Amino acid sequence: MISISKKHLWLATFGLLLFGILGTTFWHSLHNPMKPLYVELYNDTTESIPSVEIEHGSSGLQEKIMLLRLKPKERRVVALNHLPGMGFNVAVNYANKEKTEICGGKSKDYWFFRETITKHGIYTTPVR
Repeated sequence: MISISKKHLWLATFGLLLFGILGTTFWHSLHNPMKPLYVELYNDTTESIPSVEIEHGSSGLQEKIMLLRLKPKERRVVALNHLPGMGFNVAVNYANKEKTEICGGKSKDYWFFRETITKHGIYTTPVR
């Protein structure tokens, strides 16, 4: 009869768990077409913003995302199917029917951008 100590049983369990985690991570990496580009929209005003539009594209893709009712001091993160450095357009439609637009995300070294909406305009900050 084979006797297994508790130490060896724990090591085997830990090894199988680690193998499962690494295998699952590898499998998911094979099935994701690309890493998403993240954009955080931050309403740094005292008023709700009825809508914010984000547009981006390349030679074979044009995408438009619309966020509705962004509350004061609210933050929302959006994932784009887009490569860094290609830029994206952000258009803010205010309640008084005014509109502000900016082309952000031009830095090719970053995968996460923050678009801060103020009463004076929109400011792009590369995060990471």
